[in-house]
Amino acid sequence: MSFRKKRFVRIILIFLALILISITIGTAFLARSVFAHDLEFNFAKRSVIYDQNGNIVSYLYHENREYVPLEKIPQNLQKAVVAIEDKAFWQHKGVNFKSLLRAVIVDIKERRKAQGGSTITQQLVKNMFLSHDKTLIRKIKEIALALMVETRYTKEEILEYYLNLIYLGPNIYGVQTASEYYFQKPVSELNLSEAALLGGIINGPGYYSPFINLENASKRRQIVLEAMADMGYISLEEAQKAAEESINTKQAPKNMAPAYYVSETLKELTSVGFDLNQLQTKGYKIYTALDLKAQKIAEETVLATLPNGQIDQNGLTQPQAALVVLDIESGGIKAMVGGRGEDQFNRATMAFRQPGSTLKPFIYLAALQKGHNAATLVPDTPVNFADGWQPNNYDNQFLGDIAMGYALERSRNIAAIKVLADVGVEQVIQLTNSLGIHSITKEKDRNLALALGGLTDGVTPLDMVGAYATFAREGIYIKPYYVYEVKDQRGKTVYSAKRKTQKVIKADEAFMITDMLRNVVEYGTGKAARIGRPAAGKTGIADNYTNAWFVGFTPEIAVSVWIGNDRQSEPMQYGNTVIGSSMSARIFQVFAKEYLKDYPVIDFKMPQNVQRVSIDVYTGKQSSSDKVLLRYYAFTKDNLPAKDRVGFINEVTEKLQQFWQRFFGF
Repeated sequence: MSFRKKRFVRIILIFLALILISITIGTAFLARSVFAHDLEFNFAKRSVIYDQNGNIVSYLYHENREYVPLEKIPQNLQKAVVAIEDKAFWQHKGVNFKSLLRAVIVDIKERRKAQGGSTITQQLVKNMFLSHDKTLIRKIKEIALALMVETRYTKEEILEYYLNLIYLGPNIYGVQTASEYYFQKPVSELNLSEAALLGGIINGPGYYSPFINLENASKRRQIVLEAMADMGYISLEEAQKAAEESINTKQAPKNMAPAYYVSETLKELTSVGFDLNQLQTKGYKIYTALDLKAQKIAEETVLATLPNGQIDQNGLTQPQAALVVLDIESGGIKAMVGGRGEDQFNRATMAFRQPGSTLKPFIYLAALQKGHNAATLVPDTPVNFADGWQPNNYDNQFLGDIAMGYALERSRNIAAIKVLADVGVEQVIQLTNSLGIHSITKEKDRNLALALGGLTDGVTPLDMVGAYATFAREGIYIKPYYVYEVKDQRGKTVYSAKRKTQKVIKADEAFMITDMLRNVVEYGTGKAARIGRPAAGKTGIADNYTNAWFVGFTPEIAVSVWIGNDRQSEPMQYGNTVIGSSMSARIFQVFAKEYLKDYPVIDFKMPQNVQRVSIDVYTGKQSSSDKVLLRYYAFTKDNLPAKDRVGFINEVTEKLQQFWQRFFGF
């Protein structure tokens, strides 16, 4: 070789050496920064949302992965993966140079990337820290990092990380999630045949998935079992028996998570300091007040009851509906329906609608606080206001003076207006605010139209059910909530809901308004909501039948039901059918009867200073005569209505006459 050629070769070698040194130094600096923290915490782990009974509601993730420790991964799966992916895993120091050299020779002969030579450790570092570019520099980095990993972590730790990292199907990462996806059971329960099948999928989930090509999956399983037998992990008999088993994979049904509830859960969590990236990557366990049984019944009831009207310009079926269920004791939201599920607009929390007569209980509650009671007579007579407003009752009739409880039962508009004028609009607004309804304000709604539900902005079904639940809770308001606890992946509680409770009305006042609302269901406008056990509530219909409501409760649950058109200018009239509040009451009835059918029947708790007596609804006086219209109502014992003396004398006389005739014959 000439001097010039020798010099050229020397320059090339020096140049290559400098490149190699640069790559090595760069890789060393990269490795230092990479391993400054524990490898485990680089995993993105899905968070799980649970209902109140521990049932899985939904997952939150960037990568659908549940991390499991090695001891929960069966030995057969560990051995299957080692046998098919890296036979020398337990012997090499991160790189199998013989296998690597063999792969390079094959690639050169084939003039393409024909054979892989990466160890499990190399696959781990490539997927965690490097790109998948097929370049020499990337390969050198991969080798250097693999060697460093082997000095820092045990083989068991590396295998654990790998088995939790690998991609095994459409948005399926790690063997635990893969086991759920392919076999619908935890990875710890896999048998030999299933473990071999899962191990075989690693090399190509799009080719070896039993959901895509069952024949390919079966052949790949056979190869894995043979590799395990060659390694001495299993006997030939065990391999043959496992290969003969049928592949019993079954795709899980699509996630039918209650989208409206999950969306509100995320909003609540972000409002208390979590961010979406944390929720999708930190492996939290999120425990909610949701009851999947209640949710299923609610969804089925709403969709089965609602008529299918026209399709609007947005492609949505009208009318829409919303339903919210609260637990009386805890205040937790047990179920939520925000619409037909055709869009993401949650009408339970985001739609402010005119409440109609469902506001009347707050007016009569204010009257109770002023010293009135269910027997107080109120005038149901025509009224004209100076500004020309001439309100009317829904039936265009007037009943004259009637007991306040009966006025609520029959939902008399004029009586409610006159009671509101007596107790004061501002007092009622202040009361609704204390019950969690903050969309009603003195600045916007200080007028007597409040008695008919005429508001500037309206109310939401969630706010209304939170207020009504206070009646059943002896006057204690609890702000409704979704999440009661969040735990991190180690089981440590990182968030616990602090229930905001406030005594806003007296227990006797709460029971008296409850008793009046009970009569609404038993005898009045809410009869469609009767469920054969103690229940109370109120119907409501907005002008022109644009909104139909029923808000009711039992000792166990409170339920708010709204039906309406998204375009509030359009009444709910479809052909000859007009939808009113009776349909909302019927939804309550169907839901409550089904959900509570296994609950023992209990009654509302009556305070010791309260007594129920029967009154004549047209005189407001105590009576037991069958010749007048009677209703039982609750009163404080120091404010019982007067007895009807004339009626009492007539009743005694009548009974004496019956006695005389029975025993003396005349």
